[in-house]
Amino acid sequence: MAIPRVVVLSKRPKGRFRDRTLSITSMMSGAVYLPVIGLWISGVLLTSQVLADPLSQPKIAPSRDVVTSHSTVVEQVQQFEQDGVRIEFSLRPVETNKGHQEAQVGETALAQFSLRDARTGQPLLLGRPKAWMNARLSETVAGERTCTDKIRSMASGQFGSRPDVDLNSYAIVTLNHDKTITFINPHVAFSPTKLEHIISLPGIGTDWLLTKDGRFLYVTLSDEGAIAVIDTTTYRLITTIATGAGSRPTRLVLQPNGRAIWVGLDGTAQVVALDPETHSVTKTIVVGEGPHALAFSEDSAYLAVANGMSNTVSLIDLRTISVRATIAVGRTPVALSYGNAAKRFYVGSLNDSVMTVIDPAAHSQVSTISTQPGVVALRFEPTGRFAVVVNQLENKISIVDTATNGIIGSTAVVKDPDQVTFTERYAYVRGIESEKFSLIDLADLRKGKPAPVDIQAGQHAPSSVPDQLGIADMIVPAPEGNAVLVANAPDQTLYFYQEGMMAPMGTFSNYKRIPRGILVLDRSLKEVAPGVYRAPVTFTKAGRYDVPLLIDRPRMMHCFQAVVGESTSGVSTAAAPKPPLVRTDFGTEPILTKIPTALTFTLIDAQTKQPISGLRDVQVLVFEPPGSWQQRHHAREVEPGRYTVMQSFPHAGEYRVMVQTVSGHLRYAQGTAVVQQVVSATPYSEKQMQREEGLRH
Repeated sequence: MAIPRVVVLSKRPKGRFRDRTLSITSMMSGAVYLPVIGLWISGVLLTSQVLADPLSQPKIAPSRDVVTSHSTVVEQVQQFEQDGVRIEFSLRPVETNKGHQEAQVGETALAQFSLRDARTGQPLLLGRPKAWMNARLSETVAGERTCTDKIRSMASGQFGSRPDVDLNSYAIVTLNHDKTITFINPHVAFSPTKLEHIISLPGIGTDWLLTKDGRFLYVTLSDEGAIAVIDTTTYRLITTIATGAGSRPTRLVLQPNGRAIWVGLDGTAQVVALDPETHSVTKTIVVGEGPHALAFSEDSAYLAVANGMSNTVSLIDLRTISVRATIAVGRTPVALSYGNAAKRFYVGSLNDSVMTVIDPAAHSQVSTISTQPGVVALRFEPTGRFAVVVNQLENKISIVDTATNGIIGSTAVVKDPDQVTFTERYAYVRGIESEKFSLIDLADLRKGKPAPVDIQAGQHAPSSVPDQLGIADMIVPAPEGNAVLVANAPDQTLYFYQEGMMAPMGTFSNYKRIPRGILVLDRSLKEVAPGVYRAPVTFTKAGRYDVPLLIDRPRMMHCFQAVVGESTSGVSTAAAPKPPLVRTDFGTEPILTKIPTALTFTLIDAQTKQPISGLRDVQVLVFEPPGSWQQRHHAREVEPGRYTVMQSFPHAGEYRVMVQTVSGHLRYAQGTAVVQQVVSATPYSEKQMQREEGLRH
């Protein structure tokens, strides 16, 4: 179905008006970019602080293991004391009404650490601890020195020491043009292995959201009339929810209490509710004609749905799950948000000069605010009092104070702005026709005196790939709290920008994929109360786990333990298919530089021990540590189960060779790198090579 288009008015330089046709979809999307030379990020965003203070001589307290024998059940709450600090650790299921108190495979549990004064019991603010969880390989109780080694290993960031559960890191997730979702780990210490997972979708993703616990990722597939559901724990597409041919599911929002996900069906006059537990449609409600924008009241009592072609807002009472009122608004309402301070819905119209204010308790319009045509986005800054209104035609933003329902200030920003994102201190505005983004201090914005600074964020404007403009966010806050991640579509690159800088600090490759959206999958520990840190975790295998913990100041380390039970609700705990074994014919003898050499290897089934034939996606990664030089090849099968690539090495040195086949359940991160020594070729060898090449031709 063609993207709906509307006609809006824009001023000529001389003050006259001309018709300008804009895509509703493109007006709510875009990207940013800048020419940055030599921007590289180390990838160790977390571990630099951990490793700055050497672990070689840590201060160790006497061992106080909670587990006293192999058969003893680990206590629900474990304690450890050192230097007047008491640390409590617990692991409990989120839902305690299922007849069990222990964490189980396939269910979300909460890992919690509490830091208190050992004498008074008062909370201690010592900074966020760092912790990991690793399934034990044996039932031997870990000693203190072993615990120190575990922490040093986990903090290194290398794939060989990756934990089963990392309570400190986050993943960058991108929604891509080629029907894929990629998971990128920014904490890995060497570049060839930052790409952790790729998920194929049944269609091109339009918009997406994470459930409250981060366990499931819902992706709308507008062209397919379906919604994909991704399990972020197992990195698998677990189901697709059909919404009907031509329904065009587009925007989706999570109810504040987490009980439902609502999706606007832009090809119809309907919205649907999804159950995040059963992943099914539970309710269909008739509203006005789409495209639809959706917003909730803070208390989950009301859902407002803007109906772009009907010029109305449908107010849905979530207690009765029915439309309570249909309210007329300006022409083509495409921007909708809820102000927590005013407890009102604010509606911006693309083709009108009015913003409508709706009181959900009164079920009616209570005020209007004069604007200009061209409003495409509207969001509230963190206090919930001030709304930032993005006008794409005027290339500006305006600030609405909901205490007075008036505009208190406006400013020009990057060309063709379409999105605004907030951190605690700044607003970020991106523009479709600009390779920059505008950065605005929120302190100035709240005074009605915004002073934007344009920051370079790429080499090409998003409009250079117009067919890839989407509606998902392309600038998102990083968990650090003072940084953002910027996705640049035409350059297929992600930028890490830290506040206070005049350029991004570094980049992440999106591996030749055009991003149409970016989000952060954050499972790190967060302070939920003074001195109390908590993170949701989900386990894929049962057993006993070591839980190494590190606190920087005062320096403290300890390994707690946890037990994860088998699932009692039917969740499969079967082990994933074992990756094949790789038997190489290289690595034992040096290879000469600049001479094409066959790197041949055999893939063997881990269970049957037989060669695996017919794999069409076998890839080989060749790199020289730390990864500044690398090449990738598709291998061809020369005999049943036997594969080869031709490789020429540029200079003498020590190289690493790794093998991957996704269909064979082997990824670079799972295998062992083969070390290949390369020595300089003699002049005679080079001449001989040239002579042999001449004879062939």
